[in-house]
Amino acid sequence: MRKIAFTLSLLFAFASIAQDKYLINIDLTQANEDRVPVEIKVPTISEDTVEYHMAKIVPGTYSISDFGRFVVDFKAIDKDGKEIAAEKISTNRWVIPNAKNLSKISYWIEDSYDEFDGYGSNKLFEPGGMSIESDKGVFVMNTFGFVGYIDGYKFKPFELTVVHDKAIKGATSLKKTISTETSDTFIADNYNFLADAPIMYSKPDIVTKNIAGAEVLVSVYSPNKILSAADVMDNIDELMEAQAKYLGGELPVDRYAYLIYLFDSPSISGSWGALEHSYSSLYTLPEMDPERISQTVKDVAAHEFFHIVTPLNIHSEEIHNFNYIEPEMSQHLWLYEGVTEYSSHHVQVKYKLYDLEDFLAEMQSKMNQQDQYNVDIPYTEFSANILEPVNERRYGDVYAGGALIAWCLDLTIIKSTNGEKDLQAVLRELAKQYGPMKAFKDDELFGEIEKITNAEVKEFLDKYVGGNERLPYAEILGWAGLRYSPESNEMVATAGKFTPALNEAQEIYVAGNSDMNAFGKDLDLQVGDVLLEWNGEKITLETFSDVMQSYYSEIAEGDKVTVLVRREVKGKTKEVKLKAKSMLVKSSQRHALEIIENPSPEQQKVRAFWLGTE
Repeated sequence: MRKIAFTLSLLFAFASIAQDKYLINIDLTQANEDRVPVEIKVPTISEDTVEYHMAKIVPGTYSISDFGRFVVDFKAIDKDGKEIAAEKISTNRWVIPNAKNLSKISYWIEDSYDEFDGYGSNKLFEPGGMSIESDKGVFVMNTFGFVGYIDGYKFKPFELTVVHDKAIKGATSLKKTISTETSDTFIADNYNFLADAPIMYSKPDIVTKNIAGAEVLVSVYSPNKILSAADVMDNIDELMEAQAKYLGGELPVDRYAYLIYLFDSPSISGSWGALEHSYSSLYTLPEMDPERISQTVKDVAAHEFFHIVTPLNIHSEEIHNFNYIEPEMSQHLWLYEGVTEYSSHHVQVKYKLYDLEDFLAEMQSKMNQQDQYNVDIPYTEFSANILEPVNERRYGDVYAGGALIAWCLDLTIIKSTNGEKDLQAVLRELAKQYGPMKAFKDDELFGEIEKITNAEVKEFLDKYVGGNERLPYAEILGWAGLRYSPESNEMVATAGKFTPALNEAQEIYVAGNSDMNAFGKDLDLQVGDVLLEWNGEKITLETFSDVMQSYYSEIAEGDKVTVLVRREVKGKTKEVKLKAKSMLVKSSQRHALEIIENPSPEQQKVRAFWLGTE
């Protein structure tokens, strides 16, 4: 009897431990009308009343998402199988009484990629949303859009089981414990880890490769098979090898997943892009020319991957203890997004993936963008208050002004340490000091950077990040033998200064010619002309930008220019070939950047260290 009692006590103890986590089931095979069912068995609750929360905002988006609005038919069930009368008290919160007897929660989740009654005007940016397309066999699962948590129990373990058809396969950075032909079980230490890992289920187009010590996965959904995972892997392999060198010789993660969803019709948000996570990034992009889409993925991936440095390994308490309902924002978006954006371009010029001229063109573009955003408060204040409408509208400046801060900070570190350190060296030291499990205090970051560098670097941060002074481009860029001019004039090729637009057939046409210059008049471009070819190069929505860029860079004054258009002539549609000799026109250029051909020895030294050619 004692033996039996002892065995039973062990079983009860084991059962108690087993219930000390969330057990989640999402059955994709039951998807109906762009909804899927979610069932959550909750850990043991000690309070009489609790709240269930869906995220209002998630890290990396810096805008309100309100995922509670995608929840339908919310039910709380007790241990006897009876429904508990839960009350929805706000968009993202449900109060559940008799919580000690709570067994599970169930509801359906709506698709955020499509319109539905009650969606509202705040359309989710697709990389931060949910796609439920059972007819196409593709499901984009940002876990924070499907699963919430009991307030006060966010740091319990989560076990997620996804049931799916045999024909599709899931890709994610989440750790998988069980996998069959029709189900996968994943585990996460707590809600933060779960929310940090999207999953994409689709007909398998998945490639994995070990790069610089990390297992890299690429999964692609391309409805018209325009892009493959192998294409992407071939295109990012060289980039990731360069990123590993840039980060000190190895990647600071053991795994990384690129989840890429392509759409062949306009997105509901009207945008495309990506959302970063610690061990993965999720992309939603338009299907276009394979070469162009591969380059787009590469450009975006260069940025998103560097988030493994910050905020994964370097982040503030506001991010480490993220409040999904009432978040406090960090002062250091210039670090999380600006430094990341700068690094994504600097790595490519440092390791010869593109030329210095290309890098300068990117930075010049950011200077012009910064003028448009006109952030007129200290960057720390701008970042801490990013959710305020006036600042949320200017959020794009974290990629423009933030990257320019990082560029000037990098050169300041190099010069002030006499080439002993650069920005990446400082980040590596900060990552060792903090890492994924330790956060810095917002107000102490500048002081911590000063300990690693010197007072001159701290003064830079106080003036241009914590203060409201404008970056002295001419002085700082001059240290690296680069000439900065606020404005310059030059002669450039012209296409006639007509107004292009898209017709219903998605063709480029001449929508206006009231401002047309002499070259446009010589060509005789007319309103309504559909552009078919420009100097023998076919014009489509996908090729227009590249064709015109080549024209501007290659044409010389007086060269013959031919343009093939489709035009209405006396009620009939005809193809007409237009001809003229090219012209150059005066163009005013803001924020001109030039490479000084004969830099001083000191300038050459800084430039060589900055570009890794010393």
